[in-house]
Amino acid sequence: MDKNETITKLVTAAPMLAAIGEEMSFTRAAERLKVNQSAISHRTKSLEDALGHTLFDRTTRQFRLTEIGEILCHAASDTMSRWDIALDKLERSRSTNLIHLSLPSSLAMKWLIPLLPNAQAKGLNLSVDVNEETVSFHSNEADAAIRFGHGPYPGLHTTRLSHSWIQPVACPTYIDSRKDDVNLLDNAETTFLADRPGETDNTDYSWNYYFAETESIKENFKANYQFDRADLMLQAVMAGMGVGLGRTLLIEKDIEMGYLKTVGKPVRMQSSYWLVCSPSFAETNRFERLRDWLKNEIKQQSDNNKRF
Repeated sequence: MDKNETITKLVTAAPMLAAIGEEMSFTRAAERLKVNQSAISHRTKSLEDALGHTLFDRTTRQFRLTEIGEILCHAASDTMSRWDIALDKLERSRSTNLIHLSLPSSLAMKWLIPLLPNAQAKGLNLSVDVNEETVSFHSNEADAAIRFGHGPYPGLHTTRLSHSWIQPVACPTYIDSRKDDVNLLDNAETTFLADRPGETDNTDYSWNYYFAETESIKENFKANYQFDRADLMLQAVMAGMGVGLGRTLLIEKDIEMGYLKTVGKPVRMQSSYWLVCSPSFAETNRFERLRDWLKNEIKQQSDNNKRF
């Protein structure tokens, strides 16, 4: 049997292998698949003969997977779960306009969630999936994701939503308490706050990048406090802890509301915000409506704030 024939046989047997591997019983697997146990036994024996390997050790007292059986049953379970996700997506595309959008927690909290009523008013039904990790559209139910980085992303349909700037910010009371200082960024007494991932993930969301771009000399600089999420860091800034490094989409609303004030000048980053999805989802009307709405919301915010 050549490789293609073997793969075809395994694909056909995938539901059975997944059921046996998960139930660890021919009887329960047969009940789950609504077939006779004899059919399971016969198909298993046929598959083992074709592969030349024993997949299961079966005695009256014990049932266990062989090494080969474990490999194939795990692969079958993974295959079936992917089909479940695909069928769920297919059902959504046919019966609803629901869009599962994945994005980092800071962007969700500081920007997207307050805009959800606007999306609903435009007929967009968004389900927000907060995820700090890179989303795989094959194994995750997300339809699209917003990523922050240099981009683009090979193998995915990629749309730049916005360029990005970094901007130091502080709360008004922190600034007023140091009103005699000429420049907070040059003052040795200033407390600096940072987003820990941004300091090391090569997205340019770091104080060292900011100081390099503004030609400020900060030897061996290290922020006084680091936070695991940018929204937590900015919340600490608003509480008066010190000067934090904000960026596009995370600080405009707080500046507009008077919770934050800018310190120093903004610096253009190499990273941008990107809308990414599978090439197939990019061909749908749901994607077009999502893309257009996101771009319009970002444009309106940019027009209102004139880049901080």
